[in-house]
Order: sequence, then structure tokens, then C-alpha cells
Amino acid sequence: MGGGRGPVSASSARLPAVSEPPAEGSTSSLVRRASKDEAVAVARVLTRAFIEDPIERWCLACDDLAGLIELELLQVTRQLASDGSLWVTEDMSGVSAWLPPGTRYDEEAINAVVNPVLAARGGQPERQIRFWEWVEEHRPTARHWYLDLVAVDPDRRGSGVGSLLLADGLARVDLLGESSFLLTGNPGTVLWYERHGFVTQSEDRAPGAGPRVWFMYRRPSQR
Repeated sequence: MGGGRGPVSASSARLPAVSEPPAEGSTSSLVRRASKDEAVAVARVLTRAFIEDPIERWCLACDDLAGLIELELLQVTRQLASDGSLWVTEDMSGVSAWLPPGTRYDEEAINAVVNPVLAARGGQPERQIRFWEWVEEHRPTARHWYLDLVAVDPDRRGSGVGSLLLADGLARVDLLGESSFLLTGNPGTVLWYERHGFVTQSEDRAPGAGPRVWFMYRRPSQR
């Protein structure tokens, strides 16, 4: 998933509902906030997108990987949609999530649902808990928007959907004059994020022979 989890910290900040066109030939009308009623459908798209993700495969390794990924992402999408932090393309082929400065997921609520099932399916709940605690140690102390995920249905990869979502979100953050942070366990996405202005702050392997993770930061565009 490429995201961080931790105690909830309330914030009233939200990305602007309207931004400048995120890329030539596209407009922000192609990207909208997802509703709470769409959480299940979005979780299914994300499951297809993240089934090969190194972080998800390591944290949720068990006898039913796809089922656990979908279960976790359903809890995540419900929280994101409730907070107005979940964005989708109009055809639901792509998804992004932007957490406002000072906010985190409700880790206890997610773990209460996911961890008993993960343990029952032969997984190691303590592994994913340790991983996300480790991730929190790498979060910048400076104020930032947290790009938790950008995901595209596998059938639409290479069509520009991911770039549309990322450019649109960054345009909204730039409108606020603020910075962005993300992490990724997929080395193939590092250059892609760099093309959108992110720089790698650090690169490290997660404890316990976990996946290699890139922590990336972007200052607001001066355009």
C-alpha cells in the first residue's frame, strides 16, 4: 500500500475540491472524492492493484493473502472516505489517498479487525505492527501532506491514470503551498515519483529482513 498507520490525530484540513488542470489534456473534473458507499468497490480495485506489492505481501503474508489485503484495505478505505481523503477517477480505475498534516489512521480499529483473521490464517500480526511503527520513525517532523497510495487497476496500467491522479493531488497540495511525503516498497516507482518532484530522503530495509523501502519528500512547486 505504501502508507503509514498510527494513532488518530484530528485535523480539519482538506485538499481543495477544485484545482488547476493537473496535466495537459486533462481536467480536475476527472478526479473526485470517493463516497463512503464506494468503499467496498474501491477496496476491490486496490486489492487487484496491490496483490504484488512488496510491503503488503510481507506484512500480510498468510494462507489467504488476497483475502487479508482486501480486508485491510476495506478498513482503510472506509476511514479515508469518511474523512474526505480518498480520491478516485470517474470510472473508478484509479485511486489515491492524501492524509492531511497531523493525521494518522486509526490503527487500533484496523488491527482489531485484521489481526485476528491474519493470525488465524497463519500470518504474523506482530510483524506488520512492528513495520508500521518503524515507518512512523521515518515520517518528517515538518508539516506535510501524506500521499498514502496511488493505485491503478492492473487492466488500466500504462494508460496515464496514475499520473493523472498524482498530478491532480499535487496540484491541490501546491495550491496550499505545502509539502508532501510518501513511502514505497516498489523500486519501479521511485523514478516515476522523482519525475513528479519527489526526492528520496532515505532508503532502508525494514527490520526482520523486511522489504526495502524508499521514503520520499516533495516541496511545493514554485510554478
